[in-house]
Amino acid sequence: MTIACTGRNVAVTPSLRQLAEERVGRLERHIGGPAVVRVILSREKHRFGAEVIATQGRRSWKAQEEKGDPRAALALAFAKIDAQAAHDTEKRRDRKHKETSRRLSKGLRAAETAAPAPARRAGLRVVRGRVASVKPMGVDEAALVMESSRQEVLVFRDASNEKVSVLYRRRDGDLGLIVPEC
Repeated sequence: MTIACTGRNVAVTPSLRQLAEERVGRLERHIGGPAVVRVILSREKHRFGAEVIATQGRRSWKAQEEKGDPRAALALAFAKIDAQAAHDTEKRRDRKHKETSRRLSKGLRAAETAAPAPARRAGLRVVRGRVASVKPMGVDEAALVMESSRQEVLVFRDASNEKVSVLYRRRDGDLGLIVPEC
């Protein structure tokens, strides 16, 4: 942790330096390592400005804020830096694990079309789809509706036995039919 505090028309007090050190500690937890931080405090008439420049390796973040109080300006500038660093870290994590998340989402789509299973893993969540109107039609007519639309799942009432059935598109391109026993 390297902190350089500079004051332009402002004296950098120990309380301002201590606030900067606390916030740098919080920033380093977000980015996962030591950072070099430059804090520039300035004063123009009745406004105090705080500019924070943080670098870690090849990554850098910059934020400016102006307020009537130097502590408030410094705190808001560090809040902006924290948000930038968190966004950057999340973006890098998503890009690194994009293939894994793609495979997981395909698995979720397959789980939606198959028989419903209770969510065992903490990472799974239930996403509500659109409301399906259950129309009476035959299996052949439902297959024609599936072929003409881009739907993955079609819920319909079978005209021959008046039971609610589900027609779904399988991975191999064929259509699967689920008919309840009761």
